[in-house]
Amino acid sequence: MNETSGFPDRSQVQQTLSRAHRSCQEMELAGLELQEVIERLESNIRQQRLKRLKQVSSVE
Repeated sequence: MNETSGFPDRSQVQQTLSRAHRSCQEMELAGLELQEVIERLESNIRQQRLKRLKQVSSVE
């Protein structure tokens, strides 16, 4: 009877860990890029509001 270990070999574990690490880095990068886009949008919204408020105050 052959007894085989239920564990994958070392190279498979290393490959899986490498892929998982790369995936985590890619997710972190995507999160940071998304955060930058959100910050730019918020800045644009603030600038538009400021412009509108200045126009309203100059009319009065």
